[in-house]
Amino acid sequence: MSIAESPLLGPMRKSMGNFTVYSLNGMTIVRSKAFSHKDAKTEKQLIMRARMSQLAETYRTFSSILCLGFPENSVGKSPQNMLVSANFSTAFEMVDEKPVISYPQLLVAKGSLPEVKILEAVIDVEGIILRYDADLFPDDKVATDEMIACALLKSGELLIARQFRGYEAIGTILLKYPALQPGDVACCYVFTRSGDGKKTSNSVFVEVK
Repeated sequence: MSIAESPLLGPMRKSMGNFTVYSLNGMTIVRSKAFSHKDAKTEKQLIMRARMSQLAETYRTFSSILCLGFPENSVGKSPQNMLVSANFSTAFEMVDEKPVISYPQLLVAKGSLPEVKILEAVIDVEGIILRYDADLFPDDKVATDEMIACALLKSGELLIARQFRGYEAIGTILLKYPALQPGDVACCYVFTRSGDGKKTSNSVFVEVK
């Protein structure tokens, strides 16, 4: 907005081009309107927009897990930024010429700790039982590491379980949900988080049977 006091132009009002002119308290006020811009919609741009839209929805779905899964190199970055960085190029498959999130390729955690080795994933009357290799070798695995598991149900509900790794050779973690059926599960992930919360492993997609 500007105030015009031009003896050359004299009094002005209404619009011309992208300017709107009117008088207020004896002054001539000039406002500029944004030029209309062409909304480019090339195939590449539409695909990129679709990916960003789906990652935004993924963030809303997994937000309570994502705040735990991306602690490394995160200064000045939000969990949503980290999610996009980790998945934008790799977590999609094309379905009917449109990008769709591929759950087996999606990372809900990314870091430098060794990935969790899942030995078994089954559903029983209590919920999803995950058995994992809890061997403390190599040295960057410790008993106070936290094991974090989550499962997204097709209903939209997100199950979460957290516990210490412990000292047993084979660990078990339960995502509690009585009367759960295999067809109810959209996806399931497990990752490790250090006791001080500064490091994680990459998340591992788990096929639940």
